Amino acid sequence: MEGELLEKAKETMAKEPALLKLSGKIMVAGDTHGDVIITKQIVKKFFDEKYEYLIFLGDYIDRAPPDVGSSLPNINFLLEAKIKHPNKIYLLKGNHETNYAIPCYPHDFEYEAGQLYRNYIEIFMEMPLAAILNNAFAAHGGFPIKRSIYEIDKNDVEVIEEITWSDVAISPLYRGAGHKFGKKELNEFLDKIKAKAFVRGHDYNMNGMVVYEKCLTIFSSRLYKDMGNRGVLIAKIDGNIESIKDIEIEDFSSGEWRKYKIKYIH
Repeated sequence: MEGELLEKAKETMAKEPALLKLSGKIMVAGDTHGDVIITKQIVKKFFDEKYEYLIFLGDYIDRAPPDVGSSLPNINFLLEAKIKHPNKIYLLKGNHETNYAIPCYPHDFEYEAGQLYRNYIEIFMEMPLAAILNNAFAAHGGFPIKRSIYEIDKNDVEVIEEITWSDVAISPLYRGAGHKFGKKELNEFLDKIKAKAFVRGHDYNMNGMVVYEKCLTIFSSRLYKDMGNRGVLIAKIDGNIESIKDIEIEDFSSGEWRKYKIKYIH
């Protein structure tokens, strides 16, 4: 993308709050990590099915599939889609977009972006951190522990760490950052905001799985389609839900969208 388009993307997201609140027919995508092929399929599906909002949960850059080679096409496509449809498509921060605050690895994007790297960082700084979608909560990894979700700042490093780096306590990952949250903490948080479920990305080990009865993890990259319960997934939240079982999941790993059966970990 040229500098003018990057500036337009920054201006568009600068108008958005750290916490989005959206109601209606909502589609949610997990980490795409440079997989522009899947990203385009998700955006097409969104418009074909006439959903009202499409939310991506972060990690648009780094770890691109070999047949794509760079994550630049993915982030550029998403930013162009955001500019064209600012009130329909939303891009939350992932931990790879917050490398400016907390370094992540690998971070190939710095070299892929070259002289425009700083321009992209300025865009990432303006991305929202979380969303309340009808009565479900969505974020890249976790939720704030030490302050109210309604008082978060887009670039508070402590909040960035809690929201973009955290994992479920049963995850095998140790990242050296973030918070491992358990069932009690999750329930207390969701009760406070009157939400019935938490939809997240971030951890491919938990792909396609529900833990603590209320926490669903989805990944949307072909590179990780064999991880966790497998799949290249999106979630659909059509109005208020009674439980996480009311969230519909579809999988594109076969090359066409199919209904998906999530795995419950008790």
